[in-house]
Amino acid sequence: MALSKENIDSLFKFTRAHFVEWYDLQIELVDHLADDIETIMEKNPSISFDKAKNQAFKKFGVFGFGDVVAQKQKALSKKYWKLVLGIFKEYFKLPKIILTALLVLICYTFIHVISFKLYFIYFISGILIILPVVIATLNRLKQRKTEKETGKKWMFENKITTLGGIYLISNFLPQMLIFVEDISWSISTEIFTSIFIVLSLFLFYILIFIVPKKLRQEMAAQYSEYILVSKT
Repeated sequence: MALSKENIDSLFKFTRAHFVEWYDLQIELVDHLADDIETIMEKNPSISFDKAKNQAFKKFGVFGFGDVVAQKQKALSKKYWKLVLGIFKEYFKLPKIILTALLVLICYTFIHVISFKLYFIYFISGILIILPVVIATLNRLKQRKTEKETGKKWMFENKITTLGGIYLISNFLPQMLIFVEDISWSISTEIFTSIFIVLSLFLFYILIFIVPKKLRQEMAAQYSEYILVSKT
């Protein structure tokens, strides 16, 4: 027994009423509920839509959709960082490893010849601390504008907005700088520092520019509604 458009619309309202604010997750839950409700009503034609809906909802347990939301967020985080790691690994394979090695060499040469090594580390650390916060803030402002215009929130977009949570890691850098002051500079220290700087900059570049684009392309291919959102 196929559900009507009014039934489907009521299911969307039902998921929102049960604290599922993400539209992409609402779509999945509505599809799941609709399939269960149709099965229940086919087996018992006399049952009402609301009673069938309540039966289908009971299958989610005492926490309702809460466990589904948590599982989806966990799966999305895992997928996000798997994508980041996959792209990051490319910089250790030909031909990108040549670029990685060249940038490390340039960075090492610069650190080796300058006398203000500590201030250079402070400068790079400042970029790694401030840039993610600024980007996350700008993304959040844009996201709020889009949500206001479309009335839809996307879990994927929220993960993109927070850069996978990397800006939280940046908060620990000021504490790490306390130990930098006591560094005894040697060739091995300069090499290690150069590698750390280059890889950190690569990571932030991937998080800020590459991964968001890939995720948005995937969302547009999976959800036709997101194509309109991405053009706003």
